Amino acid sequence: MKLLKLEWLKFKGHTFFLLGTGLYVLCMVGLIVGIGNIEPLGNRKTGQDGLITLGTFGEMGFYKVPYIWHNITYIAGYFKFIPAFILLFFVANEYKFKTYRQNLIDGLTKSQFYSSKLLSVLFFSLFSTLVIGLTGLIAAIIYNPDMGFSEFFAGSDFLLGYFAEVLFLITFAAFLTFLMRSSTVAIIILLLYYFLIEPFLGFAFMGDYKIFLPTRASRELINEPFSRMTQMDLILGIETAESIPLKELIITFSYTIIFAFGGYIILKKRDA
Repeated sequence: MKLLKLEWLKFKGHTFFLLGTGLYVLCMVGLIVGIGNIEPLGNRKTGQDGLITLGTFGEMGFYKVPYIWHNITYIAGYFKFIPAFILLFFVANEYKFKTYRQNLIDGLTKSQFYSSKLLSVLFFSLFSTLVIGLTGLIAAIIYNPDMGFSEFFAGSDFLLGYFAEVLFLITFAAFLTFLMRSSTVAIIILLLYYFLIEPFLGFAFMGDYKIFLPTRASRELINEPFSRMTQMDLILGIETAESIPLKELIITFSYTIIFAFGGYIILKKRDA
């Protein structure tokens, strides 16, 4: 509790934390609520005139149980970098403003200091999952009024996949920050690796081996659901996942542990 209280004191009065967290929640909730009204292919209706349309995402079953959990966690994945950047910023500030050194002078050990950061990582990941879970549950109840309460949680294993994806990314971001001690450099490396370097390596590692690249498994936890909603999966003969893949989940958690331990090793070996 002491470490949690210490972290909260660092976060609660900071404008960046309040704005970043507020923006994150508004983006996720707003998009999930509003996406049902988006008309991806126009507003024509299938009928006697022979016109074919899929209408809005809502009409295509975006909020239908059990698919709602797959749909909303995929959408939320686009905003996972926001909590990663928030934590990255605060870890870098520990070095920039020398609060890390002051914490050690005040009696914290390096292990305790690092544990406080891991608690922050866990908090942000759980908070993100909770926001998505509550938003999804409310939407499921509204759009599926005839369902029994237990039925609303069918397919909710995608929340576990989302939690694993966010937890991995935030841990990876924290690892880079402890390595570089600079938020700017860490953000550049994170974005370059995630969007350029590893996708390029993925082409080099053709076949099953590319799943063992650091971020690859987390990317595969929640695949796009829109081919199912638009029935393109039937046309193209592809299969949309009905649950999160166990192999990718295990690999993602394994890399999370590796990067968490790696950050601790870096901290222990460096001087304050």
